[in-house]
Amino acid sequence: MSELAARLLEDLQAATRASDTTRRDVLRYLRAEIRNLEIERGRPLSDEEIIGVIQRQIKQRRDAIEQFARGNRQDLVEAETRQIEVLQEYLPPALSREELVAMARELAQEQGASGPKDMGRLMPILRERVGARAEGRDVAAALREVLEAKGGSAAAP
Repeated sequence: MSELAARLLEDLQAATRASDTTRRDVLRYLRAEIRNLEIERGRPLSDEEIIGVIQRQIKQRRDAIEQFARGNRQDLVEAETRQIEVLQEYLPPALSREELVAMARELAQEQGASGPKDMGRLMPILRERVGARAEGRDVAAALREVLEAKGGSAAAP
């Protein structure tokens, strides 16, 4: 069992003992999804893979928040927001916007990027370097900003 998987189990047990229903339910759902992936792959997941599962769950909840907000369901928006807060505790510390832009600038310089047309080529490299320390949309925004400064405006995505 990976370090993160062990931590999730301990935290689930603590939340259950403390009657923290939000944390308990979020961690149960997360552990179920991890277990399903382990069965599918036939092996335990690494910490990096578990972080990927957590990131997907956060993204799903953000999408749900948008839908609930459109439907004027503030109670559900708040519930999903609390669930995201629980999940974010298990992610590595996030990079600041300035750190992302600096990494994007460094990569663009290394790769000899000349403008927005290089976005598709550089994005996978930057995404790999950043890992779980930033969301894809934030990585893309930082890279787009750097590339637009180098070569004019980018076409709409």
